[in-house]
Amino acid sequence: MSTEGLLDIFVTSIESRLDDILPNASEHSQDLVDGMRYAVLNGGKRLRGSLVCATTHTLSGSYDNALDSACALECIHAYSLVHDDLPVMDDADIRRGKPSCHKVFGPAMATLIGDALQPLAFNVILECADIPREKRLEVAKVLSRSAGWRGMVGGQAWDIQLTAQSELRVEELRRLHAAKTGEFFVAAVDIGRIIGEEHRDDQISAGMRRFGEYLGEAFQVVDDVIDCSESSDVTGKPIGQDERLGKQTFPVLLGISQATAYAHELLGKAMNELNQLGFADSVLADVAKRCIERIS
Repeated sequence: MSTEGLLDIFVTSIESRLDDILPNASEHSQDLVDGMRYAVLNGGKRLRGSLVCATTHTLSGSYDNALDSACALECIHAYSLVHDDLPVMDDADIRRGKPSCHKVFGPAMATLIGDALQPLAFNVILECADIPREKRLEVAKVLSRSAGWRGMVGGQAWDIQLTAQSELRVEELRRLHAAKTGEFFVAAVDIGRIIGEEHRDDQISAGMRRFGEYLGEAFQVVDDVIDCSESSDVTGKPIGQDERLGKQTFPVLLGISQATAYAHELLGKAMNELNQLGFADSVLADVAKRCIERIS
């Protein structure tokens, strides 16, 4: 089977497992569980979850064993999007081409929907019988760090503060997005490595981390370019959202052409890390390409 075909299997398997994991009914609030399903199953490329499965597979592990951890990461990502769209944050009405969660369920319920997805993610990891207990704890530790005050939430807080600044240097923007976006990519690769490696190899661990860092930054640069150059039909989000919020982005600081070139440069660095590890023809390479192929 081609690596492209395998990647499609990852996406389909993650989607199916998410459908199983998410609750269908509640004795407390049906709106809550309906909203959880709406937020998570509302489209999405499943790139982060695919990175988990692809890393495990590349290291000769079974991607089936990585599915629950991949779904947990997707749940955390979905929660972050629900909260990011709230009126007190980016106030976005559209997500993945559909009304955002707070437009359907209201801001208060949307907040609780995001809140509910967080513990669900960790429950899924800690109750997964497909991997040893020690690895479950290590995966939960990686995910909690990437999602918390040193990772995504910290990046979001920094983003709110920086929006008010009149000037922002490229290096500051890189550090911001390393926390806000990149940490999830690094975590995805690290989680896949934990599950797939029989014994820890420090060279693989370091190389995979650099791969995740380059890929996460490249993904964010591409997102910035698309936000200011494509229609809502393409992005699935409000067009010009960053400009409306006064955010400084890579295209703002570098220009669209240079930002696009920078994204491809970062992809090249990510691919070089895979080459150094002997994984140039792996499914990981296809995941990386899918992150960037949205721009020319």
